[in-house]
Amino acid sequence: MTFTQLEVKPRATFLEYIFGGCEIGLTVAIDFTGSNGDPRQPNSLHYINDLSKNEYLKAIQAVGSILQYYDSDKQIPVLGFGATIPPYPNTANHCFALNGNIFDPEVDGLENVVEVYKHAIQKVTLYGPTHFAPILNLVNEMTRDMNCSQHNQKYNILLLITDGIINDMQATIDEIVDGSTLPLSIIIVGVGSADFSSMDVLDADDEPLYSQKYRKQMSADIVQFVPFRDF
Repeated sequence: MTFTQLEVKPRATFLEYIFGGCEIGLTVAIDFTGSNGDPRQPNSLHYINDLSKNEYLKAIQAVGSILQYYDSDKQIPVLGFGATIPPYPNTANHCFALNGNIFDPEVDGLENVVEVYKHAIQKVTLYGPTHFAPILNLVNEMTRDMNCSQHNQKYNILLLITDGIINDMQATIDEIVDGSTLPLSIIIVGVGSADFSSMDVLDADDEPLYSQKYRKQMSADIVQFVPFRDF
């Protein structure tokens, strides 16, 4: 065997991309399905009082307080899924903006993420089933619209907080596989003590996800699942 040409190229780390000017965008998605329990009851994962924070607030602040510093403009889209929204009391909305404007769901900084969450939990009705795919589809489209290139470097991070039950597994896998070709990472934080086995499947550490819709495997492992109570 004779090598006629050999070229060695350094592989930049993700942190080096950030130092080089790559902009990071943070999006937060929150589970408002009925399996979380009645927010008015102390045993609900969405229960809020003046003495302590619920697990959703703890997760938002624990993870968001780190990620927000990588978000250059601190404008954070905040989405919800699985609740009914006035004036439609009998139909679950699987992708809505907590600020009321799905065309511009951004709020300014982590403090306002917390405030729109607290406001939303008073206004919406927890419902179901739990569908991830509509949220992931929107985030995929938002990421595509960033028009990332070598000279316009941008990266999106979705923080999705859920109590662990999922009812549209294959559609969710399809969206993750679609998103795996984009400048996107997904952090799923599981709150409560439910069975998180489906989240481990989405994490895909043992077996790459395969999309029946797109007839291909994921291009990259873009999902990280974290059971909140373990940490």
